[in-house]
Parts: sequence; structure tokens; C-alpha cells
Amino acid sequence: MRTTAELREGFLDFFEENGHQRLPPPSVIPPPDDTTTLFIIAGMQPLRRYFLGLEEPPHNRLASVQKVMRAGGKHNDLDDVGRTIRHESFYEMLGNFSIGDYFKQGAIELAWEFVTERMGFDPDKLWATVFAGDPELGLGEDQEAMDGWLAIEMPRERIVSLPRADNFWQAAETGPCGANSEIFYDRGEEYGCGRPECAPGCECDRFLEFWNLVFMEYDLKPDGSVVPLPNQNVDTGLGLERGAMLLQDVGSVFETDVFRPTLSWVEERAGVRYGESEAVTVALRVLGDHARAMTFLTAEGVSPSNEGRGYVLRRVIRRAIQHGSRLGLEPPYLTELADTVIDEMGSLYPELLAHRPHIHQALAAEEERFSQTLDRGMRLFEQIADRGDISGDDAFQLHDTYGFPLELTVELAGERRLRVDEDGFARLMAEQRERSRAASSVEFESRLPNRRRTRFVGYEKTDVLTAILEYADLGNGEFQARLEESPFYPEGGGQVSDVGWIENEETGTRAELVRATRLSGEDQVLTFRGEGFMAGQRVRAVVPWKHRFPTMANHTATHLLHKALQDVLGDHVRQAGSAVRPDKLRFDFTHPQALTSQERERVERIVNEKVFENLPVHAFVTPIDEARRLGAMMLFGEKYGDEVRVVEIPGFSRELCGGTHVRWTAEIGPFEITAESSVGAGTRRIEAVTSGEAYALLEARRHEVDDLRAELERARKEARKPKASEALDFTIVDREADVVLVEARALKGGELRDLSDRLRKQENAQGVIVGSIDDGRAYLVVNLDPALVGRGLDASRLVRDLGSHIGGGGGGRPTLAEAGGKNPDGLRDALAAGKQAIADALK
Repeated sequence: MRTTAELREGFLDFFEENGHQRLPPPSVIPPPDDTTTLFIIAGMQPLRRYFLGLEEPPHNRLASVQKVMRAGGKHNDLDDVGRTIRHESFYEMLGNFSIGDYFKQGAIELAWEFVTERMGFDPDKLWATVFAGDPELGLGEDQEAMDGWLAIEMPRERIVSLPRADNFWQAAETGPCGANSEIFYDRGEEYGCGRPECAPGCECDRFLEFWNLVFMEYDLKPDGSVVPLPNQNVDTGLGLERGAMLLQDVGSVFETDVFRPTLSWVEERAGVRYGESEAVTVALRVLGDHARAMTFLTAEGVSPSNEGRGYVLRRVIRRAIQHGSRLGLEPPYLTELADTVIDEMGSLYPELLAHRPHIHQALAAEEERFSQTLDRGMRLFEQIADRGDISGDDAFQLHDTYGFPLELTVELAGERRLRVDEDGFARLMAEQRERSRAASSVEFESRLPNRRRTRFVGYEKTDVLTAILEYADLGNGEFQARLEESPFYPEGGGQVSDVGWIENEETGTRAELVRATRLSGEDQVLTFRGEGFMAGQRVRAVVPWKHRFPTMANHTATHLLHKALQDVLGDHVRQAGSAVRPDKLRFDFTHPQALTSQERERVERIVNEKVFENLPVHAFVTPIDEARRLGAMMLFGEKYGDEVRVVEIPGFSRELCGGTHVRWTAEIGPFEITAESSVGAGTRRIEAVTSGEAYALLEARRHEVDDLRAELERARKEARKPKASEALDFTIVDREADVVLVEARALKGGELRDLSDRLRKQENAQGVIVGSIDDGRAYLVVNLDPALVGRGLDASRLVRDLGSHIGGGGGGRPTLAEAGGKNPDGLRDALAAGKQAIADALK
């Protein structure tokens, strides 16, 4: 056993031989009910419900290879990467677990057998540490672990007792915890600090801790006390890269075979060699580690952003770019760097191969965006450096705003013989970590006994008679409950939690649902506001249809939208997030630029076409391998079990989805996109409405259009009216008695009619005849006072008679009529004949 691959597989084989069930590689993203950390930071974390006794494990002995990310929050090794031989932000943890089976002695014996017989380590070079005890916890020295090491003949002088900070493990501020015992390898005096008392626990590189055995037997409460867990458990973690480093007898984890492809690529591209200088070595280590971190995080659906996991990914990418620039690497190169990881590890982690295009797109977009930021950051550094030593505030600004790690600022400052206030920087970083820790603390805690499980029936029912299985009073009029059967959909998969109530039909007492919280599987905890309920009661549980139906319509619409976007924009489009509510839907997707108006119209048209076709919507549960064979879309960052739920719109869309949906696409109603925008590099967002909200929007638009048309017509009429200040192009050629004859130029239609109106009022005339020549044609308007009509004169009849003079005809009302003809030479004759006709009528 020498290579990293042999160590990984050899570990799993060994523990399978010793009765452990091998688990598939878990995600690096915690499950939905675990909000204690941004990323998985230990192999036990996905199994915490087993340790807490909330779920039955598939076996009481388990083994896994867990992807771990320690960046952000309390467990943050990001800033140490590159400066030491062993720190990584992303790594693989080999773990064996016992849930209520073997305990300290068994864990020690298995570990000892593996490291001495399978890894072949010299027992004389192995040391162990145990928990020294802690008065605040009320726990003394771990004598049981001490006895375990003595039992396998570890000399007492090579067993070191260390305090809580070193040998008591807790993944978060609350939850499973326990004393731990670590195994160290003595690499020799040449790696040490030279102090006679040097031993495990020293910060030098002589004693390397590579395996941690955690004896998980307590539950840490918010007040800092510990209570026993239902079982005594074992959680052990062997760092794969550290183990490989010792097996391969190299100077650091970055010199192991797993990092070699990435570092070789950088060395060749940049023309440098590992070890040629401290700066080069640090940069190569950072690029080796961060290449893996950014590739795996992006493959699991994390996108660069300014908060949460996305912020950590952004820091990783930017830190890699900064150190690449220190080596002289010219962007773009991140996609090629990621390919070294994909090619090396894709056979073990197929998601890397499956999502290579998405990884390329996300990294390239962030690299392009940050290159400008890096330039600005360097300019800011130069301005700061011109003033002298770098303050803690300045170093923190460079770090927080421009992503400069402290060591880069120190290195740049050192080149200018400037000092950096590292203590001030550390204080500001600690404050930021505290804010981050507070923001990521557990927001939900179940107070229920957690001995029974809810059966979710909300796919079929929104009104169900059921029973309260478990009850816990929260005070302030609220309580938690677990129902035997629940119609309430808990928030998840982008869909909001249902609203609703439970009702005791005997007493009429009602409690309103505050929130539905998803646990593993279909299990859930419901929080209600109301009184008069207890465990064992029969109740009616109701989700109002006016809330559920539009939510279902919007969720099915997101599936149609997803496929329509792929049809219009290309197969690179993948869902990057969603929010499905009763009033609207939001859909985030990968695409590098804004949609054109034509693309947006095509997407909207395709969705509505599928709505009008009234296609059936089927949901079925199938093994995940069968779902893959069927080509069902699987979302980045989503964790799936052995069996999955597929939502299919035959002939168009097939996706894995746990949400609620309509039965036929026609139930969606009209689909209208209301907004399309950017939410980050390479990610776009569409907001849309369906069903009643879409109808309301269309109705509002119709009224708006009607109002706009009326306003436009008023504006047109106003624009046609000659203003007093305008020099009008017309001449009054004759005015006799109450008749006015006018010749205008280049006027016709409404403009000519408006002029006749104005002149009849302005000249106080009984009749106005206006003639005009425009573009080789003649036009006439006859405008009569109603008094003339009373005398038998008719403008429409008169204009027809006059039309013969201009080679045309016309018509209109008795008071206002117009004519047009192709003989402009007859216009003067027409005006004269009109004047005579009106004069005769006046006599």
C-alpha cells in the first residue's frame, strides 16, 4: 500500500472485512436539516441523526470516504493553506463509525491493526494523545482511552494527555461530541523544533497527527452542559492526504501523488519548480489545494457570490488567481487547472465528469470578473504602501474587499520593507468570524422526542384526518407537533412551506401552522400557534387550496421553463436555484448573458404552447440508476438517495423533484415572464407568474393599454391643433358675409378638419371651406354651423358636388364633410362654387 488510491480503497476494504457497511461518497454540502456549518467538516456530520438516536442507521458499523471543506465559520483552514505542510481547505477523510457497537477499546484496536499491519508503520514511531479532562464539562481524564492504548502495548511515555482544545471534538456549538484520541507519527528530529520537551501537541512538523478517534457519547447543549447520547458511538477520521504523505515519505501533503498532476501543470505553465523558493512553494500549494476545492464545490452546485457558501467559493477562486499571478500565470487558466482535478479524480467522483461544462463556465466567468478587481486591489495596495506601514484596517480591507489573503499583503509589504499590523488584522478577522458563526448558527431545534416519524400525504391530499404523534409546548402560545399523516409540504427544493391549520373537530379548537420543517426522508416537524392540543388527539389537518394550487402551478411551470430555456439557449443551461411561491416563481439558471427580446419571447411561447397542449404530469418513484438511464435532469448541489421521485411531462420534460405539481399542464394557466436579470457571473434569473396572478397581470395590462390608447389619441388630437404661436401655412382667399374660403398647403385629413374648426370659431363664420394641395392631390373640408343645416344646407351633399371640380368625391356629416381628388387645378373653382352654394342658402 503506497499510492493514495491504494490507501483509500485499502481502508474501505479493511473495515468491510471487519463488519462495516461501505457508504457511497456523501456530498460536501450538509443535509437540509443541518444548518450548523456551511460545509461538511467531518465524516460524522452526515450521520449525526444516527448518533442522536433520531434515525436508525442502515448498519451499526459504517465506513466512508467523506469530502471535507474547512473554510468559513469556526473550522476554517483556508488562510493556513500554503504556509504549512499539512493544512488543506478541501480534503478526503477516511472514516469508520460505530453506532452503539464497539467503543474505545475496539476503535483503538482496529486503528492499531490498520496502521501497523496494512499501512506498515513502525510501532515505535507512533504516539497517541488522550483527553486530559475539563472541569467546566465535569469530565476527568479519559482513563478508558489510556487503558486502551496500554492494552495494545503502547508505551506509557508515548501517550500524552492534552486539554479540551486539543482532544475534545465537537462539530458545532451544540450536538454530538466527545473526548477524542489522536494518533501521531514521529517524522524525526530533523522536522522538529529542537526543544527537549517536543511531543504531540507541539506546533512544529515533527509529530504529525493523521488519525483522530472520537468517542461520541455526549450531546452538547446550548448552555454548555453535556448529557449522554442514547448510545456510545465511535467516529474516527484518517486524513487521506496526510496518510499518503507518510506512506510516500514526502515532505508535505502537496508532494503526494494526488496533487502531482495539478502541480506539474502549474510548474510547466509558469516555468517554476516546487521548492525553488518559499514564495513559489506557497503559491503552488495554494493552487493545488484550491484547484480541488473550487472544482468540487462548483460540481456540487455552489456558485460564486457574496454570501454563505458562494462567498467561500469566491474567496477560493480569487486566492488561486492571486497566487497564480505571483507565479506569472496569465489568465485565463482556471478551466485548465480544474481539468487536472477532473481528469485525476473523475473516475472516483463522476459528478466532476458530468458537470465539466458547468465547472468551466462558472470558473471562467469568475476569473474574468476578478481580473479587473485584482488590478484595482493592487492599485489600492500601492496607495496604502506609499503611506508607510500597513494598518490592520488596511490589511482587512484588502482581504475583505479585494480578496487579498494576509500572507500576500505581508509578502508585498516585505518587498517594500514595510510592516503589517497582523494583530489588528487578526482582531478584525475574529470579529468577522463571530458574525459569520452567529449567522450560520442553528435556527431550528426540535423539542420532540423524535421516536416516531410522519408520513407525508400532501401529494394526494390537502385535507386529512390524522393524529398528533408527538407534542412539545414551546411557550408563547406555540407548540411543536409530529402528525401521523401530514398534508403540509415543508420548505424544500425551492418550494415554500405550506400554510394551513389543524383543528380538533370535537372542540372546534384551531391552531395555525407557523412553519413546517423538513427532516430527513419524509419526516417533518410542524410548529403551530394555538392552544388546547396534546399528543394522542385526533385532528383535521388542512392546507387551503387557494395557497396550494397556485404553488403547484408555479412549480410545474418551472419544469416547463427549464426545458424551454435549454431548447432556446442550449444544453449548458442548468437550474442554479429557484423559489416557488403561490404568487410567483423565480428561476435561476446558468447562462453567460442576458436574453434577447426574441429569446425571451420564444421561451415564453414554448411554455404557453405546452400549457395549451394540456399534457399530463406524472410523478413516480424509481431507483436512481433507472432515473439516470431515463435521462432525468438532476440538479447541482442536490443530494439524492437510492430511490428518487421523477416528475415527467411526457415528450418534453423529465426531472427529479420532490415538490407538488398539477396533474395537467393546462391547469397552469397563462405563463408570463415579468423580469429577467443577472444574479452573478454566469447566472441569470427569470421571474414569472401563472394561473390567477397571470390573468390579473394580463387584465391590468389590457386596462393599461386601453388607457394608453385613449391618452395617445388625446395627445394626437392636441398635436394636430395649430398653436397660436405657430406660423400656419394657409391663406384666407375670400371672406364675404358669413363665409370664409381658405387655401392651405400640405395639410389633409385631421389637420385640415382641425384648421376648419379653428377658423370657423376664430372668424365667427357660419361656414368655412378649406382647400389644400398635398403631394399632387387636392383636399376639401366643408365646415357648417348647425344654423345653416337648419336652412337646408348639408355639408356632405355639398362636398360631393364640389368634389367634381377636383376629380374626386367625398362625404361626412351634415355639419362637417371632406373630399379628395386627383385634380389640384380645380381647387379654386371648387372653393368658388362652395361660396356660391352657401350664399344662396343664406338668401
